[in-house]
Amino acid sequence: MANEEILAFLFAGMLVAGTLIVLLSPILFRLTQEMTKWRLYGVLALVLGVMGVSLFVVYLALEQPLLFLPFVVLVVGLRLASPALLYRSLADRLETTRFWTPLKALLAVAFLGFAGYLAYSLLLSLFESFVGPQSTTALLSEQIVMAVGGSFAIFRLFTRILPESLRERPTVWLSAILLSLALAVMAPYAFPGYDDYYRLAGLAGWILGFVYLWRFA
Repeated sequence: MANEEILAFLFAGMLVAGTLIVLLSPILFRLTQEMTKWRLYGVLALVLGVMGVSLFVVYLALEQPLLFLPFVVLVVGLRLASPALLYRSLADRLETTRFWTPLKALLAVAFLGFAGYLAYSLLLSLFESFVGPQSTTALLSEQIVMAVGGSFAIFRLFTRILPESLRERPTVWLSAILLSLALAVMAPYAFPGYDDYYRLAGLAGWILGFVYLWRFA
């Protein structure tokens, strides 16, 4: 099996694992009495739907990359929102501490640095003969930090559909992290045909994150 196929099925496996953790968590089943029937059915339908669609579409997308487009939309949306949500989540927890000011300055530099690197990466794809080589380490670092922000975004989504007593449980965080890693880190390697869209969305996301940081500084 080719490396791309292995990564594609690893991507699907992470999506399924992330949803299964929420679906099968003993904590969730013990507390289902807190959920109205329509909300419980909605959660179950969403999880089962994501599992089935993920495996089926990933299988087909290996032959027809256009079928991966719904996941591309998710990846693009996650990359647009993640930096601002990362900043907001850190601010909610740390802005009253003494080291928040230097951390905020570090975040501003990092956001601009990632934006600059992605702009350089786009230039590389357009004018490869006029710029230097791309750093795999820098690209992976950007994706991992983006995944951290994405996990906060997915966690916030879970807090809107899960009972209040579940919102801080480790299983919910683990699920959010797995789903975010699949979308932000694995997808670009498993389905590289959309590289420019990933980079453009990331560039816009880091710029929006910096503007949000500056606006609320």
